[in-house]
Amino acid sequence: MIETHESVGALAGEWDDLVERTSGLPWLRPGWIDAWWRAFGDGSLRIVVTRGEEGRLTGVLPLLERRGSVQSTTNWHTPEFGAVAASGDASELIEGVLSSRPRRIALSWLDEAKPGYPECARLARAHGYRLLARTIERSPYIDTSMEWEGYEAGLNGKLLRELRRRRRRLESRGELAFEVTGGEEGELDELLAEGFRIEASGWKGERGLAIDSQPTTRDFYREVAGWAAARGWLRLAFLRLDGKAFAFDFALEANGIHYLLKTGYDPAFRTEAPGQLLRYLMIRRAFEEGLDAYEFLGADEPWKLEWADTVRERRLLQAFAPTPAGLVDWAAFAVGRPLAKRVLGLLGR
Repeated sequence: MIETHESVGALAGEWDDLVERTSGLPWLRPGWIDAWWRAFGDGSLRIVVTRGEEGRLTGVLPLLERRGSVQSTTNWHTPEFGAVAASGDASELIEGVLSSRPRRIALSWLDEAKPGYPECARLARAHGYRLLARTIERSPYIDTSMEWEGYEAGLNGKLLRELRRRRRRLESRGELAFEVTGGEEGELDELLAEGFRIEASGWKGERGLAIDSQPTTRDFYREVAGWAAARGWLRLAFLRLDGKAFAFDFALEANGIHYLLKTGYDPAFRTEAPGQLLRYLMIRRAFEEGLDAYEFLGADEPWKLEWADTVRERRLLQAFAPTPAGLVDWAAFAVGRPLAKRVLGLLGR
């Protein structure tokens, strides 16, 4: 049985239970989707749901609908997206999406091996849709289930020597402290304000890309922080010199995996490589805590590849309906706007 809902609220409890049963990612939970929608939603929220025996929830796929197209509830703040399916097969959910014959389906930040991608590619093609797919991000990660000593031995020796030297230099200036907190102490607002200030103090703030640069982005991360802290998943990390923070991580830790969402440092400390020092300490901590993986998320930037040599691909899959409107959309995305205009002319529109 397929249902469509226009809000998270009534589904939240059983949706959370379904994600729990399927070991789903934090970004597929109703708390994340609800916060994302309030901050970035544009159009109409359309949550496709399947139910099995006795009405038990078996699948969820949150989408937004706009001008005849449906898209995943994602943007550059989304680490990964996909369908939540108890059986591991999202075919029924995708059939529910296709039943309304949208002119375009756009699902982004997908892992092509997980529920959502293979079913959409197969079923959309069977319905006559044209497909376009590409990789939009390669996110480095580290397998932290091995021994720390073995991992550290494989790191660049010069990098480690430089970090030791710069750490000694920081320690000569005052009391250096490394702090990781889950925000449970009732000081979450103060810790976030301190961390967001650090993250915005460098190039991100100058380019308007910091959390604090936009009220909607700030509100989103504050809501996510409160939601994650209540579940014991939030990890805020700081480097402090004589109590003053100069490097910061905003991360989540769930199901044995550490997810780095945001990081930054005070440019006044640039010569001491605070970002690299904090990364070393946080990765070592992941090994010592017995976590399974350390996920950098985001793109495969050079500083991340100093620590990791494996990546996860995030894909964009678009499907265009076999209709005049779908053909125009396909032409615009596949070849460019000039061709789309010519197609419109041929169609007399």
